[in-house]
Amino acid sequence: MSDVNNSVSGAFVLTPSAGKKLIGMAVAALPEVRHAYEKARLVIANGTTTAYVIEALTGQPFRKFEYCLGVVANGIFGQNPEAELSLMMWDKGKAVRVPFAELVTELRKFEKDDVFIKGANAVDPHGFAGGLQASPNGGSWAEAFGIMTARGLSCIVPVGLEKMIPSVVEASRRAGQLRVKYGIGNPTGLIPLPSFKVITEIQALEILAGVKATVLSGGGIGGSEGSRAFVIEGTEDQMKKAFSIVLQVRNEPPVAMSGRIKAMPPRLPEGL
Repeated sequence: MSDVNNSVSGAFVLTPSAGKKLIGMAVAALPEVRHAYEKARLVIANGTTTAYVIEALTGQPFRKFEYCLGVVANGIFGQNPEAELSLMMWDKGKAVRVPFAELVTELRKFEKDDVFIKGANAVDPHGFAGGLQASPNGGSWAEAFGIMTARGLSCIVPVGLEKMIPSVVEASRRAGQLRVKYGIGNPTGLIPLPSFKVITEIQALEILAGVKATVLSGGGIGGSEGSRAFVIEGTEDQMKKAFSIVLQVRNEPPVAMSGRIKAMPPRLPEGL
């Protein structure tokens, strides 16, 4: 961070998609991720934000909707029946597809320099992330959590501030597939992820440009729904770098749905 006496500031708005792209660039630039990508093992789980990480790492377009299994779309908790049931892994620079059912097998092979990246559905002011769990067995987060925490392995959670909630822990205590009687879409729980490295737009701007970012406002209309506005502080050189990156990401379109979302019928109180 720059000397406060030489500090200047700036402000801008990022849509959720622009934030995802920014976060993807920052995660791909982390030294531990670059090392795992080139010289160790790197597994990137399914999701739209993680798809942006893959794009940033490879420099190639990546199909985001098809890389997403569980999805919140059309106002429901849903499932993408057209999703590819595999994850991307790089083993010493070689890209391979890992069948979803073999994730735990691969994670059990992890060593100190290997990295697992998986997105989240919530983040709170304490910096804790949370992942929705629509699978009765807890899904990939439940499968990975014990291995990663027991061994102290590197797990990075990219998540945009559009997903900010008051408390991940409190929400996890209230949710649950059998606890919630009524609902629209698939029933789900929420797993708290307090021990992993969370990267939001705030951390992304510091990683990429060295600036200090503060959230200024949220929301908007006309395509800016879910947006976050930021004030950033740094040197003139850092401002130039930050705004150069913002100009790269700010017009990123929303992730397009190329297929239908599947979900359970609504479970409503009698008479509705």
